[in-house]
Amino acid sequence: MKNIYLIRHAQSAANAMAGQTVQWRNDEIPITALGETQAQDLAQWLAANVPPSDAVFTSPYLRTQQTAAPFLQLGSLKSQVLPDLHEFNYLSYEHIHGKNSAELSALAEAYWQCDDADYRDGADCDSFASFFGQINAVRDYFHRQPAGNYVVFGHGFWIGVLLWQLIGRGGGCHMAAFRSFEPHVRPRNTEVFLWQLGDAAESIVKVRRLAD
Repeated sequence: MKNIYLIRHAQSAANAMAGQTVQWRNDEIPITALGETQAQDLAQWLAANVPPSDAVFTSPYLRTQQTAAPFLQLGSLKSQVLPDLHEFNYLSYEHIHGKNSAELSALAEAYWQCDDADYRDGADCDSFASFFGQINAVRDYFHRQPAGNYVVFGHGFWIGVLLWQLIGRGGGCHMAAFRSFEPHVRPRNTEVFLWQLGDAAESIVKVRRLAD
């Protein structure tokens, strides 16, 4: 059995965007001061509640690596970057740089309204279909790993698509259906899911739930 502790990163500057404009590319977004406190609390929770890790993974993005840092330091561990853990890039940085939260929300809504799984907003973007395949690639990767305990620092939309694939209505690559599903399962910053892979079964359950 593979026990994969899948974590959404701590609060990022994009999560706390109110009153600001887009300043960073997706992979460069840092965590906030509150995010640093959340990451410290998370490290203590993981140390108390998760068995010793056979490996720790982050996405290539700064905010997951900053979230992982206190846990790695606490356990004198090293992490590996798993490229396909990266978050969904569906709006081009060229189109969103300097935009405020209202303008960004309007662009995001227009993207989802187009309901075209193969559409890319720019050369620096994923399509929904390619992102969907990215989650499948990580599932395949972990199916190939030996039994053990793994800690994975990832992203909200990424976790949402995995949940859609595992517990959604059919889990198909359907943008409109996923868009309706995702707000109901969206993880809070530093919430933890236990994703278990066996020879014939795959399941996921939230094991660290934060109060509203």
